[in-house]
Amino acid sequence: MDNDIVPLSLLGEGEEGIIHLISGGHKMVSRLASMGIISGTKIKVVRNIGGPLIVTINGSRIAIGRGQARKIAVRRLFDKR
Repeated sequence: MDNDIVPLSLLGEGEEGIIHLISGGHKMVSRLASMGIISGTKIKVVRNIGGPLIVTINGSRIAIGRGQARKIAVRRLFDKR
């Protein structure tokens, strides 16, 4: 895996990424897709301190369990200042 592709669960609060791959069963992938969590979509971590992660995607806040977050590979976006 590239250095900038990491599980969603490893992004810190305020970090953003582009969803690269979702590895899971059909049911999990379908459930996430119904919430807009699909490859190529930008996602931002709002909260990542124990319990589920809170993320924003397409203007919506969503809670994602840690197990699912580990199965979502994202390409980390770096702030270009």
